[in-house]
Amino acid sequence: MNSQKFLIPDGIEYYTGDEALLFESLKSSTIRIFKKYNYPLVITPIIDSLNNLTNLNGDNLKSFTTRLSHTRDLGIRADITPQVVRLDYQSYENKKSNKYSYMGDIYRETSSPFDRNNPFQVGAEFFGGVDDSVDIKLIKMCYEIISLSRTKKIVIDLNDSFFINNFLKTLKLSPKCKDDLTSLINMKSLKEIKDLLNQRKVSKKKINEIFELISLDGSSSVIKRIKNYCKVYSYKADKNIKSLDNISRKLKNLKGVTINVDLCSKNSMDYESGFNYSFYVDNLRKPIAVGGRYDSYKCNDNTIRAATGFSIDLKDVVSIYE
Repeated sequence: MNSQKFLIPDGIEYYTGDEALLFESLKSSTIRIFKKYNYPLVITPIIDSLNNLTNLNGDNLKSFTTRLSHTRDLGIRADITPQVVRLDYQSYENKKSNKYSYMGDIYRETSSPFDRNNPFQVGAEFFGGVDDSVDIKLIKMCYEIISLSRTKKIVIDLNDSFFINNFLKTLKLSPKCKDDLTSLINMKSLKEIKDLLNQRKVSKKKINEIFELISLDGSSSVIKRIKNYCKVYSYKADKNIKSLDNISRKLKNLKGVTINVDLCSKNSMDYESGFNYSFYVDNLRKPIAVGGRYDSYKCNDNTIRAATGFSIDLKDVVSIYE
């Protein structure tokens, strides 16, 4: 027998004893929450075709997804959402909305000491007529799952990618430069943003515009400042502002929750294109959950199938369980 020690690789977790029982209990409780909100559970395979695993906009899915075989078009999923999108596509009926919930192992390469390689992703997706009421229910569902940890304080950051995208499309920058700038904006690295834009000979007015946008961060009262900002810089965002205001008001009575509006917060996968949000808790150096609206696929009549949803690593709920 090989005498090599059986060591657990960095970024991979095992559960034994009480932790294993807690993990199974949380899975059962999560399924009950999905059932309460009438989101049927679907189970998809951890190994699938690369097309099924990377069918959404953006590059993150492609970079995170691990190719399994060089002879077959197979990979190990980095996100379950694209598989759920495929299920909706296969069952699509005109003007009919669909709901799905899911849970399962995923694998993501990461060099961050704060991220695990083998998350257990749980989430829910809605396809069809997306409106504020749909997102409010999804956020409440996510809140209930996080609350299984018994954490006392939860912060929900509300955002809308429209504002950043509206600014970026006015700049003549290469795709890579836009990606670099987006990362700096997300980190609020003002000096580096200014240096990059000066190098690209962007006007002082545009630099002031992004600095003011970054400053629009705070409680829901900041929405008044967002309205003034849109008037000054000619953003046609009445609908976006109305949604931020409506959703923040409908969530403010959740127990132990602080609502924050931050138009430059971007923590989820890059396929989300509109209203989005992140959940934060004490003792975790990253968002515990993310979600938002996205374009799932183009229908046969050339319309875009709207979707919205959230995901959370249930292992993070285990790690903060009180």
